[in-house]
This record gives sequence, structure tokens and C-alpha cells, in this order.
Amino acid sequence: MKQIQTHAVMLVLTIMLTFAYATGVAQTKPFATAGTVELSGTVAFSSIAEVSNGRAGDATSLLSLAPQIGYFVSDGFEIGVGTGVALLPGISVISPPRGNGTTITQLFVTPSYNFRTEGNSVVPFIEGQLGYTSASSGSLTESGFSYGGRGGIKFIPVEHFLLTFSAQYLAITLNPERATERYGFNYLNVGVGVGGYF
Repeated sequence: MKQIQTHAVMLVLTIMLTFAYATGVAQTKPFATAGTVELSGTVAFSSIAEVSNGRAGDATSLLSLAPQIGYFVSDGFEIGVGTGVALLPGISVISPPRGNGTTITQLFVTPSYNFRTEGNSVVPFIEGQLGYTSASSGSLTESGFSYGGRGGIKFIPVEHFLLTFSAQYLAITLNPERATERYGFNYLNVGVGVGGYF
């Protein structure tokens, strides 16, 4: 929990510094145009169901947070890097009072398309998510290719500021060695994000 709180504070500080910088910069181009950088974070309500030997178990609900950065390589088309699941941003270390600690690492590439229209402050978007998830505890390591997608709208109430409303699905794979069926989680969330662009 302390690790998640630390990441939340770091994200809020990054966004505040970005806004401080952005308000001092003249608006030279609108959102979702080539050369624009987007910094964002998402607060989400999630449902996670564990998958063991190909079968899904009961779902667990949680509240979470995740940072992401993107760069528009052309008008509307953005390439981003994110941490995939808001619960486990980047690298997380879980240290129980007894037994081995667990280190969970995630990194996702997030290509997306933003459907912008001139003079409109609402920008619908779709995003693919392709990445790698690894969890290690002592001599045991579980890992695999994880994938999914996200879609929703980005609302621009004022220049340099974004509110994002989205739904996301991820298939997170954490297979032990020599597994013949998938192990991991099915991750579904609906979230609200805040961010900035410059």
C-alpha cells in the first residue's frame, strides 16, 4: 500500500509541474496534433479475476492509479508507454512480514488513435495495449505477454488540461515455467483520468 501511495504522490507532482510549465507556454498547437506530448494518470475502479489452469475464479474489486506518457507521431496517432494495470505501476515490491517478498514488473506499449475534430473539446479514442508482466518471489518467477485495450473520451475543459473517461480490459499472463495453460488475471476497469499536454 505504501508503494502505491508513493507512486500516487509522484504522479500528482509530475502533473502539477507539467501544468505549471504548460501555463507559461503559448498554445502553439491543439491537442492530438503531431509533436504533442501527453502526460496522464488514471484513477480506476477495477475488477480482477484470477485465472488458474485456464479457468477464471471469483472477481475482486479495487481502486487504483496508473501513470502514462504518449507522443503524437502524426495528427491523431499516438505512441505511448504505460504501466498497464493501475494496481501495480511499473515496478512494485510486495514484502510480507514472513516469507519471500514479491517483485512485480510491468511495461506496456500503447498505440492509440484520437478522433479529433476542429473546435471540439471532446476527443474519442481507442488504444491497444501490448506488454510484459513478470512476478518473482525467491527462486520462483512467473511471467508472460499481456495484452488488451482501452477506449473512451478525452475532454479538454481548458488548454493543456485533460479529463479522460475510459473502459479497459487486459489479459495479464503470469505463467510458471512449463505451464501448458494460461495463468494470470483478467482485468476489467472503468476509470477517470487526469492529465496534461504540451
